Amino acid sequence: MNPSSSRTDRMPAGIPYIVANEFAERFCYYGINAILSVYLVNFLHFGDAQATSWQSLFKSAAYFFPLVGAIVSDVFLGKFRTIMIFSCVYVAGCATLALNSSPLGIAIGLGMTAFGTGGIKPCVSTNVGDQFTASNQHMIERAFSWFYLSINAGSLISIIACPWLLPNYGPKFAFGLPAAMMALATVVFWLGRKRFAVVPPAGKAWLKDVFSKEGLSIILRLLLIYLFVAFFWSLWEQSNGQTWVLQAQSDLMDKHINVLGLFSFDVLPAQIQSVNAIFILLLVPVFSFGVYPFVARFTKVTPLRKIAAGLFVCASSFVVIAWIESRIQAGHVVSIWWQILAYAILTASEVLVSITALEFSYKQAPLRMKSFIMALFLLSTSVGNLFTAIVNDVMVEPLQASAVETGAQTWVSVAGADDMVVGQKIDFSGKTGVTVSVDGKTQPLAGTFMVAEIDKATHRVRLMDPIHRQPLVSEGQFDAAASQVSTYALVGPMYFLFFTAVMAGGALLFIFVAIFYREKTFVRAAEAGGNEVAAEEH
Repeated sequence: MNPSSSRTDRMPAGIPYIVANEFAERFCYYGINAILSVYLVNFLHFGDAQATSWQSLFKSAAYFFPLVGAIVSDVFLGKFRTIMIFSCVYVAGCATLALNSSPLGIAIGLGMTAFGTGGIKPCVSTNVGDQFTASNQHMIERAFSWFYLSINAGSLISIIACPWLLPNYGPKFAFGLPAAMMALATVVFWLGRKRFAVVPPAGKAWLKDVFSKEGLSIILRLLLIYLFVAFFWSLWEQSNGQTWVLQAQSDLMDKHINVLGLFSFDVLPAQIQSVNAIFILLLVPVFSFGVYPFVARFTKVTPLRKIAAGLFVCASSFVVIAWIESRIQAGHVVSIWWQILAYAILTASEVLVSITALEFSYKQAPLRMKSFIMALFLLSTSVGNLFTAIVNDVMVEPLQASAVETGAQTWVSVAGADDMVVGQKIDFSGKTGVTVSVDGKTQPLAGTFMVAEIDKATHRVRLMDPIHRQPLVSEGQFDAAASQVSTYALVGPMYFLFFTAVMAGGALLFIFVAIFYREKTFVRAAEAGGNEVAAEEH
């Protein structure tokens, strides 16, 4: 019997449970991610680069552990049991974040959360594809679109809610709500256990598939693509709770939104990233039913061509962010609408790259390797975040600060002051012995501050609050031996232009990959136990 002869338009029964589970789990992950850098900077007094590095390492780990989850799922336990076990670890990690506010407790909580979310990632997304056979394969794109929309619906709500909870009710509630949602996600997935189509673990046969000539060939070809996708994620993730949000904290970013005179409101810095989810909801159908059919009239629209276009679009979004940073550094007020424009451009690139690569990865993988291939795809996000963390660590340059003059103004005697510029950031850590007043609250001289004035004659710089740009009131005796003082090699807009150049260069090289890559699609046959169907595409 030809597996394609019994075509059906019915959506598999397990899909609603997978989509609902994904909504709640993504609410949890993006809720934590939305407030993490703000929490580290404003509550634990991390420097901007240190907070970005911590968050990048957290996300790098979250996208590395899918390799572990894929192997456990494909070789030993299967998808359902793997998801349930890692979900329990996930819930415990979220609870730790809510209940422990020390740096060590946060590190442990983030580690458990990364392990849990990473372990389930390749299993949940491939579980979508496993529900389909050759008879309803034509509906898989719709299912993946609903799956992706659930991700963004969950993230949209959490990115609005959690940043509001953090300043108003504190970290326990802000991290506690995501923990509760993850517990709900686990229960919902368990309720769907009898409705899922199950692909049993391959056991030792998995090793034969992976290390076969065809398996290694598929892996190596996909890794080449994922290398370029990694740089996309390096840029995209910075809009997701990291450098873009820290930029939006400045009072020079006018965060008042007026929508055609119909209504207006102010947004919190960490809430601005929610427009990404809104643009996803808008742009997915626009591209699916408008852009792609229109372009198809003139040329063939292939997955790799979509990805190539998306890489160029991604680079252009950082040009806008670099321009915003240059205006803020110069002391000019910038409307939040400019950052919203950058989000719109970046989201368009996400539709072109992320959704396309997700579906492409599933179709290019043999049946018993799908979770592993999906883990390799997710590893590209890990590599991208690791690259960001490395850049933020490497760009930190130590400064020799010999004295701090306290009072109504705070002056720092520092070697190399003549080479600094107004608006440049300076980080303090360690036991400085100095306290400062920031936003009406007293805190240690720790975290990131900004150069307000330079006295070249005395080699001193005057500090100001980087958010409100007000003079820094301080008191105490500076302990140079117990303090660490540093600045950043990539100053202001140069940081964002660096990533723009990296992405643009990668996009140019990817054009050649798109030209010479040959696709091979694998789908599951309709009959139980049937062989998979493979098709070459040229």
